[in-house]
Amino acid sequence: MRTIPSRTNLAKYNVNRPGWEAVRQSLYDFTSYAAAGQTTLNFFATPNGQGGKTLSDTNMTLAGQLPAAQEFLVNSIEVLFFPTVPVVAADNPAAFGVGAIANAVNDVYKVMRTGNLVLTIGSKPYLTEAPLGRFPAKTHFQVDAAVSQGGVVADTAQRVVYAYAAGRPYLLSPADLRLTSSQNFSVALNWPEGLQTITNPGRIGVILDGILYRRSQ
Repeated sequence: MRTIPSRTNLAKYNVNRPGWEAVRQSLYDFTSYAAAGQTTLNFFATPNGQGGKTLSDTNMTLAGQLPAAQEFLVNSIEVLFFPTVPVVAADNPAAFGVGAIANAVNDVYKVMRTGNLVLTIGSKPYLTEAPLGRFPAKTHFQVDAAVSQGGVVADTAQRVVYAYAAGRPYLLSPADLRLTSSQNFSVALNWPEGLQTITNPGRIGVILDGILYRRSQ
């Protein structure tokens, strides 16, 4: 049970104070994954408000760098892939027809079993790792279901299917990486083994989870 801080101990929680403050935050960037696949996708290069990106796509305010009076300590890296974006109703995680091909599962498998991730800070790569399934999300959409087909018409039966990369989060500790203000950085996902075609367009993103340091107000 969390202890309620006393009135005299509230100073360390102030949001109005001199100096710097540290807050739990992530840097994230999402983009479209074409059904035809691609050889490279670059992240954190297009800030919010440019190229059609909103805060649902990225929280970057500058292209490939942090603004003045901000620094970031990268603790872990996640790669998230969502099939069927925009939505194709017949291939949603829950749809009618148990005999249908599980496109959602196959598409996630194709993308996450392949490719490599390169994190570059300045002109130097600080992390090169493969496949993309090595970077599971800390949170995910989970389905626990039991499905049976009682009739002979497959399209009248319910199908429940979903897939995601799972496992230990990719932690950088004890070698966390510091991003200082105005220091350029980038993350690239590459598929040198060839285009990984999927059934429908999807959505893919990279999350740098860690601590944001910024000047207090």
